[in-house]
Amino acid sequence: MPLTIRQPLPLFAVAILICAAHCAAAQAGSLDPSFGTNGIVATSLRSASAMALQSDGKIVLAGLGDFGDGVADTLVRLNTNGSLDTSFGTGGIANFTPINDGSAPNGFFAMAIQPNGEIVAAEVTTTEQGGYTNFVQVARVESNGTLDTSFGNGGFTTTTAIVFTPYNVSGTRALALALQNNGSILVASSYSNLMARFTYNGQLDTTFGSGGLVNLADQGPNTSFAPTQIVVQANGKILVASGGVTPTPLVQAGTISLYNSNGSLDSALGSAGTAASVASASALLQQTDGKVVVAGSLTSKLNLPPASSAVGFGLVRYTSSGVIDKSFGKGGVAVADFGTNAPLSGAFAVAVQSNGELVAGGAAAQGPFNLSFNSPFALARFTSSGALDNSFGSGGLVATTLVSGNSNVYSYVNGLAIQSDGKIVAAGNTLVGQGFEAGTGAYVARYLAQ
Repeated sequence: MPLTIRQPLPLFAVAILICAAHCAAAQAGSLDPSFGTNGIVATSLRSASAMALQSDGKIVLAGLGDFGDGVADTLVRLNTNGSLDTSFGTGGIANFTPINDGSAPNGFFAMAIQPNGEIVAAEVTTTEQGGYTNFVQVARVESNGTLDTSFGNGGFTTTTAIVFTPYNVSGTRALALALQNNGSILVASSYSNLMARFTYNGQLDTTFGSGGLVNLADQGPNTSFAPTQIVVQANGKILVASGGVTPTPLVQAGTISLYNSNGSLDSALGSAGTAASVASASALLQQTDGKVVVAGSLTSKLNLPPASSAVGFGLVRYTSSGVIDKSFGKGGVAVADFGTNAPLSGAFAVAVQSNGELVAGGAAAQGPFNLSFNSPFALARFTSSGALDNSFGSGGLVATTLVSGNSNVYSYVNGLAIQSDGKIVAAGNTLVGQGFEAGTGAYVARYLAQ
C-alpha cells in the first residue's frame, strides 16, 4: 500500500479554521476580543455622556476631559478596533474651552453627527457674570477635530437664553440633542423644562416656539427628572422623553411628548400630546415601523417586607399614536430582573438591531448608598415581541465588571449603538465611592451579537 504524505495546511487556512472555531464557540453577548483589550477600551475621559458611530464605523465619545491645569469639553474618536484615531484632534482627542468672561466648561453632555461628518455637541458653561450661572452652549466640530468657526461665534453658539443647572457633572446625563433634516439643532434642558432650536449656522431660531424656545409639557416632580432624549420623526415632528437621568436608576414614571416642527404640542399623541410611561423614560427610540420604545427603570420583582421590591430594566412600546402596544411583552411592557445582587437596576440607553431585537444598557446595581456596592455594565436583549432573548448572555442578560479590586465601584452604560455588522457598542462610566466622589473614567465595550 503506498504511503500517503499529508501536506501541512497553509497558514491562512489554519487561521481561518481557528477563527471559525472561535466564532462558533463565542456566544452572543460575549465581549469582542478584536476590540481594545479583551473587548474593552479605557479612555482618558473623566466621564462620557454621549457616544455615536460615524458612517465609517469610527466611534466618537463626548464628555469631560483633563486639559492643561483644568478640564475641557472633550471629544475622543476611536478606530473600529478601539485604538485612538490619531487623525482626529491631537492623537485622537479634541479639547475645547469656550471663551467667556469667568467661564468654565463642565463637559459635553449630548452629541450628534451630521451627514457631512461634522460633530454637534452641547455643553454647560459656568459664568461668574452677575453671580454663578450655568447656561447651555452648542459647538460644531469638523471631522478632523477642529472647531467649525463658521458656526455661531468661533464654533460655539453665544446665546445665554437656556439657563441650566447640572445635577452631577461626573456622569449625569442632563441634556438631550437631536438634528433635524434641514440641519437645525434641537436642545432640551432640565432647567424650566426648555427646548431650544438653533439654525444650521448656530443662531437661535426665532421661528420656533417663542423666540426659539419651547416650554416642554413634561413637568418632573424633582431634580432627578429631566428631558432625556429627542427623536426627530421622518415627518419632522419631534418626540421628547422625560424621566430619570444617570447615574442612578429612578423608580418613577416618565413621559413622552410630541411636538410639531414649529414647536407647538401635537395633540395626536396620547392625551393632548403627552403619554405616560410606567418605566422611567431614561431613553427613547423609534422603530422603522413607527412604533416608539421607551427604556428606563421599573419594579421587576415584589419582595416580602422588610425588603424593598427589586428594580430592573423596563421597556414600554407604543404605537405611533402613543397607545400602548399590547403585543409587546406583557401588556406592552417588558422587564429584565438582574437578581438579588442587583436590586436597584435600570436602563439608560436603548438600541434596535436590524432584525428588530432591542438591546438596553444601564446599571445592574446594588444601590448608591450600599457601602459594598459593585455595579457592572449591564445589557439586556429582548426579542421584537418583548421576551428576553435566551441566546444572549445568560438568559438574555450580560454584566461586565470593568474595574476589579474595589468594593465601592458603580459602573453604568449611557450610550449604545449597533454596528453595520451587528456588533453592539456600549459606552459609559465607572464612579468610585459613596456619593460618587471620584471616577476612574469612561469606558467602551463591544459585544458579539450572534
